[in-house]
Amino acid sequence: MAEGNNYYIRVRGALVQVTSEVYKACYQAKRRAKTLYEKDERNGLVSYDSMDTEDTLGEEMIPDYSLPSVEDAALENLLQEKLRNCLNLLPKTDQDLLHALYFEELSERQFADKLGLHYMTVHSRKVKILANLKKMINS
Repeated sequence: MAEGNNYYIRVRGALVQVTSEVYKACYQAKRRAKTLYEKDERNGLVSYDSMDTEDTLGEEMIPDYSLPSVEDAALENLLQEKLRNCLNLLPKTDQDLLHALYFEELSERQFADKLGLHYMTVHSRKVKILANLKKMINS
């Protein structure tokens, strides 16, 4: 460092001697942060952490748009409940076919082989059951 030009920055309450480049970089960053803060204040920007209370963090008030809305979740639950009710009204053989295809993830061929039926018979039954379910749900 040059004679007579001593630069200091405060680190954890203590003054530390630094080079002029470090001093300038440090205070440029501080000035930039202060400028941005002042600009935010002028434009009415509110920080969420300024809304912190004893019980709630301000950050918790930020909406999460990736989650479904309450209305969408309620409609989804109602539709699922109606579907479960309609499935329970189906004959046991139809319930077994849908369970095997959609929950056990068996193919129509695998299910047909398991019952000793032609796979097109299983396919036709599935199409008929799904059409019937759709009618039941829409009524």
